[in-house]
Amino acid sequence: MTARMSDKRRGAFLKALEACGNQTLAAERACVSRSWVCKERGLNPGFDSECRRVIAAAQARLRQAEGNRPPEGWGHLDGVELVVRGTNGRRVQIARARAGQWTARCEERFLEVFAATCNAKAAYLAAGKSKASAYTHRRRWPGFDRRWKDAEAVGYDQLEEALCERGENLFSSPGLPAEIPRPSLPAMTVQEAIQLVKLHQYQVRELGRKPGAWRRPRTLEEVRPAILGNVSAIARKHGLL
Repeated sequence: MTARMSDKRRGAFLKALEACGNQTLAAERACVSRSWVCKERGLNPGFDSECRRVIAAAQARLRQAEGNRPPEGWGHLDGVELVVRGTNGRRVQIARARAGQWTARCEERFLEVFAATCNAKAAYLAAGKSKASAYTHRRRWPGFDRRWKDAEAVGYDQLEEALCERGENLFSSPGLPAEIPRPSLPAMTVQEAIQLVKLHQYQVRELGRKPGAWRRPRTLEEVRPAILGNVSAIARKHGLL
């Protein structure tokens, strides 16, 4: 005969189930057996009705989420990251993140690098994601889209401030180090920073013209033949040769 569960343990399970909408996770959080829950629901119509009620309440709340970040206190379970899953028409619930899925940790890594570089490619590579994955996640979740735009604005403000500081000191280093030094982040030159700022002004602030593709400045050795040719032409014109 199956032992009855205490009212305290039953209450802990229902509270966890209402928070996550996932019977398995709720059983683990409340430290009860999932098989016991299934048997109890089959034998006790009142308990089954209460489970259905709290699951419906959890789904209604989670459907209003602007991102797949779980509520506070549900970020991890037994060392595994949790996410809101099932918004594509299936049961909405908090569940363990699948391999390669965007999590709160991936989002924070992306936004941290993006705010430091204004480079979406560097950011999604640093987060271990692809371009398609990053933009799909942005379109799907309004909350992430809003944080993306905030990070972009912060990044461009930092770039403009850094360029102004370098302009006041023309003998400073030509590089613009990122706020968060990482081996995976490429170095940014002043020319690249100017190109990014111009692009931001055109796309976001609707100022100026669309900048052309940035090209690396030629070295002295590359322009030497053209310079010598111009000098020779000037000399011939004035009869010096």
